[in-house]
Amino acid sequence: MAARADVAAARGSAVRVRLARVSHSIDLRREIEQLPLGGAHRLIVGVLALATLFDGYDVFVPAYVIPQAMRSWRLVPSEAGLLVSSGLIGFMAGSLVNGALADRIGRKPVLVGALAVAALGNAANALWADSFGRFLAARLITGIGLGMILPLAVTLVNEISPRARTNSLVGWMMSGWSIGGVAAALAGLALAPSHGWTALFGVGALAAPVAALAAVLLPESPRFLAIRGRQRELRTVMARLCAGRAERYREAEFSSGEDAAHRGSFALLLAPAVRRGTLIVWTCSGLSLFAIFGLSSWTPQIMLERGAHIGTSFAYGALLQSAAVVGGIGCGSIADRAGRDRTLLASWLLGAASVAAVALVRLPATDVAALAVAGFFVMGAQTVLNNRTAALYDTEIRSTGVGVELGVGRLGAILGPYIGGWIEQLAPGSAALFLSIAGVLVVCAAFIGMLARTAPELAASAAE
Repeated sequence: MAARADVAAARGSAVRVRLARVSHSIDLRREIEQLPLGGAHRLIVGVLALATLFDGYDVFVPAYVIPQAMRSWRLVPSEAGLLVSSGLIGFMAGSLVNGALADRIGRKPVLVGALAVAALGNAANALWADSFGRFLAARLITGIGLGMILPLAVTLVNEISPRARTNSLVGWMMSGWSIGGVAAALAGLALAPSHGWTALFGVGALAAPVAALAAVLLPESPRFLAIRGRQRELRTVMARLCAGRAERYREAEFSSGEDAAHRGSFALLLAPAVRRGTLIVWTCSGLSLFAIFGLSSWTPQIMLERGAHIGTSFAYGALLQSAAVVGGIGCGSIADRAGRDRTLLASWLLGAASVAAVALVRLPATDVAALAVAGFFVMGAQTVLNNRTAALYDTEIRSTGVGVELGVGRLGAILGPYIGGWIEQLAPGSAALFLSIAGVLVVCAAFIGMLARTAPELAASAAE
């Protein structure tokens, strides 16, 4: 009888433990959104900002190669545009492949691998690319790695951020991308005249130690761990995000309420509930990146043609990127208060007006002021658009969604420098190029206005 009583007591204890664990189930999405902002969040955003710095550096550094390469290889403007566009073709491929990998094997390993590939491609450009063809091939390899970095960074920030601070944190993370553009201009000024343009790509090879840093310091996305059922790792990550709740998380079972069976499915991006939003953000991304890369790639050369010294022309490029650093943070903060759609609409219209001013006025003081405004709003708006896209999708397809948005957008980025070169070739003087960019930004504003009037539940989820 005593033995039976002991068995019954043990069974009862086990049932009580199971019930206690069931009662300690935590809704992961709500928990993350309500966490206080802490040091772990800031560390993650800082590491991701450093990763995107190399993305931004590599995107914009060819603009400072164009003047020397045109002379060395006797290129016409349309061919010079390919110096930028070749890397962007790789960027597009990397962005599209990113989702298929990151939504299956995780955000962190793909990000670390992407940084390593980018470092390898830069080393090839510095040491091997002694002809126009080799340059294009090395840039293609570099772009494949770099194309994965930004969508992964946007996705990871969205999946660890408190709800009220998501746009601001993405803005801080994206500031690394813009600082990379500034670094490209400064490297062009400091290194290209004395060491040649290959030295600029040697700097890009420093992405290798950043890959090692990311491997050590970054956690895996908690939402990704949840849909893969990796509860033990998830508890560790959540305790890291909020050390004050570590005891509460020790025996918790986290529920995500999301579907792991269709993770990374491209078809879900065109499901009826999100199809309209998907098509609009794809269009806006393509047009926005067309404007950003057309403006960034040709501003130094155009200012050179207007009579500026080469150092001054590069400084205009640095001004554009410096304003973008502030713009990413500023537009993100505005979006947290005013909503993403209204922030995007106002930013693109103000950006269009400033670019048109550069085209029509042609005074040095106007160029400085208008380019600063353009950098703030045009590039700041892209930060908000990336976060707008992430908010459209659930965890199992979020990285795919952001990656495809940027992948489709890279088509615009590819065409921006290339078509910009043709416009300069056919209508020299910059007015036609800058007015074309201004028109593209107005179209972006019109499309985001359409999205703001879409189904209320979709607009509300993304505008928060």
